[in-house]
Amino acid sequence: MTGTGQKLNIRRRVGENRCVNMIANLFHAPVGQDEAVISCGIVASSESAGLAFKMKWQHRRKAQGLPIDKPNIVTGVNVQVCWEKFARYFEVELKEVKLSEDYYVMDPAKAVEMVDENSICVAAILGSTFTGEFEYVKLLNDLLAEKNAKTAWETPIHVDAASGGFIASMGEEYQCQ
Repeated sequence: MTGTGQKLNIRRRVGENRCVNMIANLFHAPVGQDEAVISCGIVASSESAGLAFKMKWQHRRKAQGLPIDKPNIVTGVNVQVCWEKFARYFEVELKEVKLSEDYYVMDPAKAVEMVDENSICVAAILGSTFTGEFEYVKLLNDLLAEKNAKTAWETPIHVDAASGGFIASMGEEYQCQ
């Protein structure tokens, strides 16, 4: 890392620590007078979400006396690269829904078929990296809610809106009813 990069990283960490300690104070965290809250900074929100999904899944499985060694995420092959990196770095299997010649987004039915008791989440995309298309999140939610009800699993959905979130907020056809 260059000298400039090191200085910027130090400033980022100082700012991060200040913010985390402000939040801890706001929520009355039990921190002593000469102590500080410890944080683990993550640059992107998808990685943060992935860690939260994995930890929540592990906590729930431990409470049930079930193994926690084989977590997975279900995505389309058109997923943002951050999910591939998350899976690799945090030892989570990436289950990818294949696309077809005339269908360039994740098929919700195929995605839900791939969900099992070890699935920590299904990652959908608003704004596919291939075509910019939005995935069918409403249908995915309906199918996954049905599967969760039948199995008593609690598999959540993460909607990655890095590409399309800004556009979706302006289009009437994307607004919730």
